[in-house]
Parts: sequence; C-alpha cells; structure tokens
Amino acid sequence: MWGSRGRGDKRPHELSGGQRQRVALARALAVEPELLLLDEPLGALDLKLRRAMQDELKAIQRRVGTTFVHVTHDQEEAMAIADRIVVLNRGRIEDAGPPERVYRRPASLFAAGFMGETNRIPARPGPAGQVVTPLGSVAVEAPAGAQRLVLCLRPERLRRAPEGGEGGWDLGPARLRDAAFLGTHWRVHVVPEAAPDLLLVAHLPPEAAPETVLRLHADPADLSVFAEDHA
Repeated sequence: MWGSRGRGDKRPHELSGGQRQRVALARALAVEPELLLLDEPLGALDLKLRRAMQDELKAIQRRVGTTFVHVTHDQEEAMAIADRIVVLNRGRIEDAGPPERVYRRPASLFAAGFMGETNRIPARPGPAGQVVTPLGSVAVEAPAGAQRLVLCLRPERLRRAPEGGEGGWDLGPARLRDAAFLGTHWRVHVVPEAAPDLLLVAHLPPEAAPETVLRLHADPADLSVFAEDHA
C-alpha cells in the first residue's frame, strides 16, 4: 500500500518527497484515527508527483475508510481529491458541497473566484427577466433587490459562436489579445468590441489556432449571477 518496500534502512533525508509523505501518512494511520487532518501535505512536491500522490491519497482513503480533512489552497487538488469541498473565507463558510456543484454553481462571488478562473461581467437588472451588460442583454435570474450585478462565466464555457449564430447569448466580436497553447486547449485573452475595457479569458479547442477576431457565444445556463454589493 505504501510503496516503501525495501527502504526500511533508509534515513529520512535519503527518501524522496513522495516517500516521506507516504511514511508520514502510514504513521498517522497506524493508530486507526476516526479523522485525519492533512494540512497542505502536497505543497512541496513537483506537479507530476503531486498529481500521482493525489490519486494515491484518494485510493488510500477509500481503502482504510478514515475521514480525511485535506487543507489546500490548490483548487485543482481539492477537486481531484475531495468528495465534499468546503470553501472558507476568513473563517466563514462561503460554500460547501460536491466538487462539481461548487465549481459550476458557486454559492457566492468569493467562491466563484476562489474555485478557479472566471470571467466577471458587470450587469444590472433589466426588463422582463433580462439583465443588461456591456455585451448586451441576457435572460438569467437575478438576485432580488440587487441593483448592481456580476455575471460569472468559466473560461471553458466561453466559446466561438456557432454557424448561423442561433440560440444562446451572442457576445459579439472580440479581438485576440494573446494566446497560449496548453496541450488540451488554447488559453486566450480577448477584448470584446462592444466593451473595450473588458478583458475576457476563453479556453478554446486545441485543433486550430484562434483567429485575430473571434465571435463569442455562451449558454445562459452556464452563467452564475451575484449581487455586487455582497461580494
């Protein structure tokens, strides 16, 4: 289970970071605790080893059945390991729930930003169930009584407009500011022509490099709406 076979004669400084973490975890679990607190246990590891240890921690927890409370500021690590995430802000719970729900439907503006990169679009209530933004109006439900709103949209949910432009929210053309190829996607910064002071981030498919001018599109169902006053 611990991957330490044949290393019993090694001194602590002779073990790798991952091996030291395995030994520390084995010692903590030897007393069969009902709950185990792990405070940033993977922070000192490189990316490849950290991801391997994430998988290992989850497998060990399922095998032994002990409740793990895993403290981390790495949102990807939290989502990779947790069955349930609690987002804290100065000792106050901002959100709690399954990782997918907390990421896709955050309970607060703080939780939306803390759980990953998000586009923040200023808005105000409009007529007939609409909210008005610098990029046009969109039909979404707004918090009652709020006069200033923020729409949050994850970069992977901001897409090129489909052929014909039917359905969804057409944000109009945007100019490419810069682009980085990250293997699984292009991460691009774009400036909408309708709102030149607004910088948006989009994750676009890796198959083709982004154009100089893009027409952007989003599904209103992917928007989270918050009162700016309660950020």
